[in-house]
Amino acid sequence: MGLLDGYRRSLYRYHLVMNDLFSGYGSFVARKPWIPFILGVLLLGGLTVGLVQRTTETDLEKLWVEHNSRVVEERLYFNKRFGGIPRKESVTVTSRSSPDAQIDLKRSMDALALAVGPLYDNLNMETTLGGAKQQLGNVDFCERPIVPTSLKPGKYPMRDNNWVAWGLQYMSTCSVFWAYTGRVPASAALPEGWGITRFPCTKLTPLDCFKEGGDFDYPVELKLLERPVPDLGQFTNLTLVDLMLGVYQMTSAPVKCVNLLRTNITTQFKGSGRPTAEVEPIINDIITTMKFAFVWGYRWRKSYSEMKSNEEILDHINMAVENSRHRSSDVGTPQITDCILQKLPCCMTWFGAHTPILTALGSVEYDASRKNITKIGGVRWGSNNYHHDHPLFTEYISNRLGVNTDSREREGLVKAWEDFMIHNLNPLRRHATNTSFGGGEKYEDLQVEFNMWRSTRDIIAEASEAPLWQIILGVVLVSIYGFIAFLNVRNPVHSHTTLAGLGMVVVSFSVLAGFGLTAICGIAFSPLAGSVVPFLALGLGIDDVFVLVNTLRNYLEDPKLQALSTANDPTPDREMRLTLALAGPSVVLTTFSVLAAFFISSINPMPVAQWFCWQMGLTATVHTLGMILIFMPIMAIDARRVKAHYNDPNLWLFCGIRNMSYKPEASNGDHFDASDPSFQNSSGSSAISRWVATHYAPLFESNYFKVCVVVVFALLLVSMTYLGFERVEHGLKLSDVTLTGSYQNTFARTTEERFTSYDVWIVTRDVDYMKHQSNLIEIYRALENTSWNPPLPGILDSSPLGNFYLWNKIAFNLSWPLPSDNRTEFDEYNRNWASGPLGVISLQDLYCEDNATGQQLSCFQDTYASSYKPNPNFRIAASKAGMFALHLGAKTSSNLAMIKQTRAVVDELNTKFGGDVAFMYGFPFLFFEQYLHSYRDLNLVVGLALVGVLVAVIIFQFSITMSVIIVGVLLMVDLEVYGFVYLIGAKLNSLSLVNLGIVIGMSSEFTYLGRSFLVVDGTRNYRVRKALEWTFEPLLHGFGTQIAATIPLIFVKYHAFRLYYFAMFTIMGILGFLNGFVLLPVILSWVGPPPLPHIKSVNRKGVLADKHNRASPHHAGDTPMFSHNSAPNPTL
Repeated sequence: MGLLDGYRRSLYRYHLVMNDLFSGYGSFVARKPWIPFILGVLLLGGLTVGLVQRTTETDLEKLWVEHNSRVVEERLYFNKRFGGIPRKESVTVTSRSSPDAQIDLKRSMDALALAVGPLYDNLNMETTLGGAKQQLGNVDFCERPIVPTSLKPGKYPMRDNNWVAWGLQYMSTCSVFWAYTGRVPASAALPEGWGITRFPCTKLTPLDCFKEGGDFDYPVELKLLERPVPDLGQFTNLTLVDLMLGVYQMTSAPVKCVNLLRTNITTQFKGSGRPTAEVEPIINDIITTMKFAFVWGYRWRKSYSEMKSNEEILDHINMAVENSRHRSSDVGTPQITDCILQKLPCCMTWFGAHTPILTALGSVEYDASRKNITKIGGVRWGSNNYHHDHPLFTEYISNRLGVNTDSREREGLVKAWEDFMIHNLNPLRRHATNTSFGGGEKYEDLQVEFNMWRSTRDIIAEASEAPLWQIILGVVLVSIYGFIAFLNVRNPVHSHTTLAGLGMVVVSFSVLAGFGLTAICGIAFSPLAGSVVPFLALGLGIDDVFVLVNTLRNYLEDPKLQALSTANDPTPDREMRLTLALAGPSVVLTTFSVLAAFFISSINPMPVAQWFCWQMGLTATVHTLGMILIFMPIMAIDARRVKAHYNDPNLWLFCGIRNMSYKPEASNGDHFDASDPSFQNSSGSSAISRWVATHYAPLFESNYFKVCVVVVFALLLVSMTYLGFERVEHGLKLSDVTLTGSYQNTFARTTEERFTSYDVWIVTRDVDYMKHQSNLIEIYRALENTSWNPPLPGILDSSPLGNFYLWNKIAFNLSWPLPSDNRTEFDEYNRNWASGPLGVISLQDLYCEDNATGQQLSCFQDTYASSYKPNPNFRIAASKAGMFALHLGAKTSSNLAMIKQTRAVVDELNTKFGGDVAFMYGFPFLFFEQYLHSYRDLNLVVGLALVGVLVAVIIFQFSITMSVIIVGVLLMVDLEVYGFVYLIGAKLNSLSLVNLGIVIGMSSEFTYLGRSFLVVDGTRNYRVRKALEWTFEPLLHGFGTQIAATIPLIFVKYHAFRLYYFAMFTIMGILGFLNGFVLLPVILSWVGPPPLPHIKSVNRKGVLADKHNRASPHHAGDTPMFSHNSAPNPTL
């Protein structure tokens, strides 16, 4: 008994302290309301000023990439070296009637070319960045090879250093002359001063399988290489570049053009005094470039326009894919040569590398072998534009504009360009007239959809805007509800509509101040800040207003308490003391529960959810201050009005200002203890309270009713738990968070499950390339053997490393991998490759630095430029090789399977090599990583939220038993809500996961019922009846206002907000209310804890009425209870 006695004494003293604290503050605000009121207004007003520091975050990576995962470090590494994920642009063409219908491939590819071609060849944007007006086009933003000085136009190579371009022009003139012995004019050769001004952009399109791929974005200087020349005997359908390479390779040629070229260049060098030792490397570069130029272009490809049917086009694509499966494993033997010489169907880029054709096709169906395509429902163009912070783009755009640019300026440029593309494509999407897609026009039966990298940011930015009219609607609905709830026309003195309205003002003020505090704390505003937080904060905050006003109203209308009042003293000292002593702990407890739920849920590693939780937690904190410092003094002022017999100000127009004829009901207050916050002998004053006391509360006297309740809730719990853990899927699709009908939404719905292939990268760490060649080859080959890798292109073939090997095979006849024991030689080969026409193709996939200082260097080693100075410490510090993962789509399961398998392959090889050589990275890794441990995050968030609420309830309810019961019911509510996630069509993601943590705090409103149960003496059944009588109405109104506050979320533009906030929060409210006022009373009537120690056993009605269901062994009358005004019974 010693420990129990000590526990009871400590509990008694602790409760007295808390009771004195709240009741003392009630007495203070009753006598001096203006002091805390002014302090509160100044404090919240000062916080509101913080809104001037408000910042909004719209960067998708900063919002949706979770913290505390391996992808965070990988993202930082990748961004530091490559700026970030390339800005992906995409256009699709499908059937207008159905995106799954078979399309006419010939017409669809024509339509795709019509939509995309102008983006390259006609569309320009004017900019004044740098002072002068300049025209920029897609060629300035897309990832494409940079033309080295050696290939630029110019007639004077000694001055221009464009020896390779000049040499190719010389070789073309020589070849034409000697091949046709003067019969063909010199104009058939490349024109004097010929050179390349730009290379085509790197893009993805099914047109690259056909000759029409060169109809747009293929510069005229490159087309000149494919100029037809007359047949030579058995050699027919020749082009200029065919002739040049053929004459060079002919051993029987009477005159070797290359020898004439060598003599000419040597003469020029001698005349200028330059060392002739430099001539031979130039000759080698010219010949090597000519060999590569042979595989450039589209001349050898078949034209789909000449094909007679869809089946013929499908056969061509199927044969191209099948041919790629039989390519040589030697990267030094590219298949493009066979494609040209043997006239094989092949899908190649303009420079002769395999293109990931399957990524460009949508709604694809296969035959039984899963190799041959039988149906194509859509075609796609895709382009990787430079990330604005990519080192190569930074270098290029600064040179292009003639001025250094910062990140913000470059981002502005790329976004402005994407906006230009959007405005150019949108009329086609909308089937505007004179676009060829309008009604009655050529492609009216086809549907264009598109998406730009800025499109997602635009969604986030628009979603971040506060929906003003919906917020106003929410305020109006809650205000109307509060007006009706506290309107008393029969007795306007006891009408409290003005008080409820002022409570609405205080809550709104607190929301604004909470926003200001959020800004002061440096927390960025996310889309949830403007679209969701105001409604939730309004719904949660107004609950406390109803609890406080309802409690005050009951005491103001209690005849026993009013009998103690002095006629000429309107000070509501007793009323405010009792109101705050009874309701104050419940209000603060609810706030602390909400704070615990939100702040604990902020451990969710997703920034958008984390910031939302922090903002809601800070707003709830400020709301509590608003309630204590502003609203409670307003309550005291309103209580003074009632005691002075003034009518509710909202009714002055109808009922007059003061009701002098009003007389409170006479009663004897001799036995009313005004220091005791119990309502042992009090009754609810409203119609709802009387109905509860008469009809609803008596139901809990019946064991049959209680058993039925337990059975129903048990079935609900079991079924919802099953649905939650077995049927709820993971994920959040782009189509779920885009505005219905917007171009982003229609594009997402068209592509998510139809175009299912995306590019990911194998990113190398800071490794020694020379020594890790074999390791990288092994990683690439291992990934090529996974089920996610497409037949084409090969990872090694398309990687910078494979590109490097190919150059050295053609230029120097070197086998691969290169020797790893000669650093100087390896670096020289590297520089030579990086300055040539093949190396520049891989520049966007490289990051280079000074080996001694670690300073970033340009990977573009333009060795022919007059300003070029070789850096002996130059090295490639990182690279990325692409893999176009198949069969991903927007399904979480497929993306997770790809992430797990590819990571496992790379991680296992890293372990084998004894170092961190490479890692997998890309869009799926950034945004699907979170679903690898959704259950872990769910258990952590919900578990800690329950612990937080448990601690808060123990502190303010003063009962461990009650705390455990309440937390148990909260857990049940959470499990039930989890099951309803499946029923409403939602999924487990950051939004729903946070909601499942928040539900713990939001559903804790029924702790007021537990508090009321603890401050009534008698049997458990009697105490449940009294608790329901006093708490049912305010919490019913709280539930009603929560619904009223969130109803406007139905009208927000974004489906995800309606689903994850209106639907889930409505379900939270309903299930919380049902569990709190149907199930919880049953549990309390069976196993509820005894009253708090200070509650006096004055009223024995409950005990006498129900001797068989006693609250505790002490309540039968054999042991006295504690009294606030007496010492503890010494027998304890």
